[in-house]
Amino acid sequence: MDSFVQVKEFWGKLSTAQKILLIAVTIASIVGFTFLISWVREPEYGVLFSNLEPQDAGKIVERLKERKINYRLESGGRTILVPKQNIYELRLQFASEGLPNSSIVGYEIFDKSNIGVSDFVQKINYKRALEGELARTILQIDGIEAVRVHIVIPERTLFKEDQKQPTASVIVRLKQGAKLSPDNVQSIAYLVASSVEGLEPQNVTILDSRGRLLSDNSNTDPLAKISSKQYELKRSVEQYLADKVQSLLDAVLGSGNSIVKVDVELNFTQVEKTIEEYDPDKTVVRSEQTTQEKSSSVDSTLASASSQRTNTITNYEINRTLQRIVESVGNIKRLSVAVLVNGTYKVNEAGGVRKVEYIPRDEEQIQKLTEIVKNAVGFNPDRNDQVSVLSIPFEPAGEGIGFIQREDKKENWRELVEKIVVGLAIIGSIILVFSLLGKLKVKREIPTIEVKELPTVQSQATLKEPEQVAVEAIQQVNEEELEFERMKKEQIKEKVKDYIREDSEQAARLIKVWLLEEERQKWQRR
Repeated sequence: MDSFVQVKEFWGKLSTAQKILLIAVTIASIVGFTFLISWVREPEYGVLFSNLEPQDAGKIVERLKERKINYRLESGGRTILVPKQNIYELRLQFASEGLPNSSIVGYEIFDKSNIGVSDFVQKINYKRALEGELARTILQIDGIEAVRVHIVIPERTLFKEDQKQPTASVIVRLKQGAKLSPDNVQSIAYLVASSVEGLEPQNVTILDSRGRLLSDNSNTDPLAKISSKQYELKRSVEQYLADKVQSLLDAVLGSGNSIVKVDVELNFTQVEKTIEEYDPDKTVVRSEQTTQEKSSSVDSTLASASSQRTNTITNYEINRTLQRIVESVGNIKRLSVAVLVNGTYKVNEAGGVRKVEYIPRDEEQIQKLTEIVKNAVGFNPDRNDQVSVLSIPFEPAGEGIGFIQREDKKENWRELVEKIVVGLAIIGSIILVFSLLGKLKVKREIPTIEVKELPTVQSQATLKEPEQVAVEAIQQVNEEELEFERMKKEQIKEKVKDYIREDSEQAARLIKVWLLEEERQKWQRR
């Protein structure tokens, strides 16, 4: 009850403006804390499905309402957001229900058997199913957000020379910042061509959502294709060597202080050599053949005589070496590297004018950088390779000197709003506390004097008047104040005594200073 009385007295002493300020701060603090609590309790949303057709979006929203799950719509209703903890569970549930299903139609179009369907309708359904299945497959490629596939399958003709080839067109929509490489485009063309009977890759046209042609169907010359591959190989080798040198220079000089360009001359000539060598000094016996001949004869004396002859034929084999050499394609024939190196800068301030002075790299440092570049690219003087390193000021010179780059911190907007709300709530609470403390003053309560009722036998003259009671109360308060002052002086004396006991020398010096100051003041009064 006493607290309520004190609050009531405090409220009565405030002015109208102070009362309004106090009420406003209190309400703002309550609203801020309430909003903060509700904000923290609100779940964080994530994307359930995006790029939905209106039919699919309507069915999914209807299912979410039936399950009493909170959701949000973005991108004109094509994107549905739900609490993050429910995303994967809902995706599995909707997949079991066949949602979304109206965006792309695949082979499920044949799940229902329709009796009496004509052959023409069956062909159309087959083409729709094939286009849908190809679109689903192409969507698995990274960077593709949406895709449409159109296939044209001509009717079969009686004569082969009158038969037309199938064609196809693919339109893709890429994600923000994504880009399809030529290899990806060619892969899509081969995928579609391999899925349709009789379709050739050069008959597949691929475009993006802006109408730009991604596939190049005019380049059917084999020699032109070989030249394109050679150019791609040359560019990849140059980029690889430039990245190696750039990473080293960035580590030594800092990012942005060097520029590296590499030109590579590759040898695409395919040479096949067959070398056959004979060494006459090294011979071996290949075969040896020996023949013997016997003959007999009778002379005039009738005496017989016989003779024998032996012939040996030896075949020798000469040492023979046969070599077949095929030189590889794409060897580096000549290498040229150009490196530009930024110097250092010195800031001079004279007469309030700030001047930036460029200091080039010295020859010793340039020589060291040249050796680093040579070792990085595999410098070979036999190929007549060239490496040039020059120190040149970059323009604009010294633009970023003296400035501190601010880190770009991409904070979540939800966290930013939470910080702002918490900050406002803290500021409001501090203002409220300080306003209350500024109004509260130390007061001494006047003790209540209990006036007892005198016995009836005493006369009314002996009763104390109200003025006398007030005077006695004031005298009692004065006595209490005097007692408080006396106790305060006693405490000060005790502290002085303790100080003198702890450091008597310093206390003596302090007393001397006081005495000299008192003498000086007395002399000035005279």
